[in-house]
Amino acid sequence: MVDQLSPAYYQVDEVSKEGFSEFVVLLEENEAGPIILDTLLDIVNSEKDKHKNLTRKFYATKVIRHITLKHLTTKWKEHIQLPEDQQLLETGAVMLAQWCQPSLSITENEISDQLDIIAAKVVTQCPPGIAEKIKSGKTFEHVELTPPQQRTVLENVNQVLYYDIGFHGNSEDYYNEKNSYINQVLNLKSGIPITLSIVYISVARRLGIELHPVNFPSHFLIKWEEHPMGTPENQYTYIDAYEKGRFLTQSELSTRIGLPEEMANLADLCRSVSPVMVYQRMTRNLIIIGRQQGFGQGQLLGLRNAMELYLVISPDDAEVLMLQARVNLHLNVDLTDVIDNLQRTESFDNRQALVAHLLEEARRQMLNYESERKKKRKVKQRSDNPNVAFAVGMVMRHRRYNYMCAIYGWDSKCQASQEWIYQMGVNHLPKKDKQPFYNVLVDDGSNRYAAQENLEIPDSIPEITHPEVGKYFHEFAGNHYIPNNEKLSEYPGDMEIVHKLLSSDREEATDMDAMPS
Repeated sequence: MVDQLSPAYYQVDEVSKEGFSEFVVLLEENEAGPIILDTLLDIVNSEKDKHKNLTRKFYATKVIRHITLKHLTTKWKEHIQLPEDQQLLETGAVMLAQWCQPSLSITENEISDQLDIIAAKVVTQCPPGIAEKIKSGKTFEHVELTPPQQRTVLENVNQVLYYDIGFHGNSEDYYNEKNSYINQVLNLKSGIPITLSIVYISVARRLGIELHPVNFPSHFLIKWEEHPMGTPENQYTYIDAYEKGRFLTQSELSTRIGLPEEMANLADLCRSVSPVMVYQRMTRNLIIIGRQQGFGQGQLLGLRNAMELYLVISPDDAEVLMLQARVNLHLNVDLTDVIDNLQRTESFDNRQALVAHLLEEARRQMLNYESERKKKRKVKQRSDNPNVAFAVGMVMRHRRYNYMCAIYGWDSKCQASQEWIYQMGVNHLPKKDKQPFYNVLVDDGSNRYAAQENLEIPDSIPEITHPEVGKYFHEFAGNHYIPNNEKLSEYPGDMEIVHKLLSSDREEATDMDAMPS
């Protein structure tokens, strides 16, 4: 079934939900979800044929994503319907990590075990009397510690987390999406304020201390009732999990977050928030990161994941619904959902003209979708294009920008618009736009259109890490990619050119090695 997806969806940018319907039926009718998922994960993660079956792995990854998100949608809806005190932040953080990394095996039990180990290390650092109280509690809620004892425990949490284990804020790569995934944070020992806060709150809960999340502007914090009988201004101590668990009073908050003191004293900024609001902030962070990744098919996956999860948590958010509609229209995917969501948006959003425009575009694309998917592929023969020097499947280096890339298409002369030609400075090249141009998959995850004079065969040929490699290629053969059947039918003569060029390149290198020094 997986192998049927490439011939069916090669012509379009993405597989719509309808393309996975057979897998969904198989799951629902046979109750074989775990077996099917394990089989697909074996295909994707197999080390035995790491460089082979790339197209099968490409589409197996898409099937895994679809069935995982379908399963997690049900779990998320059940989770956010629970009473707030039963919505454990670590549970939500695990489901978010599973949602955004569906090809990885992430279980709540594994994450819970890692948090248990951290809490156990803290207990060993505590004074015997406090350690005994923690151990004697039948459940986390039954540990009764005085505020001074709680401070001692939290000071030891700081010691263990930040100094013994080495957790830290990832200031060097703050906007890396891994900082939002609890499995990655626990493995890499680094994160952003919100994920480090969830780790901190979860560890403290295991030690009998109730902490609360605080949705501060630009910097997530933790709230702890250290002085139950104090005034409202002095009742709570705030903890900055990003800064090694630093304790802050309310009067110190303005300096920490860079707001005027009178604003920092506002009750709204100091109020603890619900788990749902924490999940919303986590997914909004991922939406922001996703919007910075570019607009290639693979580059948009993180944004799509974040938007879809946000709309499970907050289904009536007009801004995210509109953004999702624009992204799906760009990818020409899930157009039925786009139309349904836009029609629903009309009832509570006042941008009627924009909604109407997007609806019209969605209906137009929907009419063309099937014909686009089934249209006959254009065949490019080498005999008709003698000026094309390189071939599909070759790994190249860009002379000017030094990036590595794999060729997945070519034109005998530039087919881009005049606006693009002038914007990219093509008119300044010696051969301008009157030369072959190549569609390339770049090792940074982007797709580019490169002039022939700017490309050369590198001395050392690496494998290209790009999410769309499997869409076009079946195998990496060590020094080139072997096209899959769909790509081969478009460029039937290119493999012969690849072998000629690479064999002549090896012969030249051998001749150079044989020269006397």
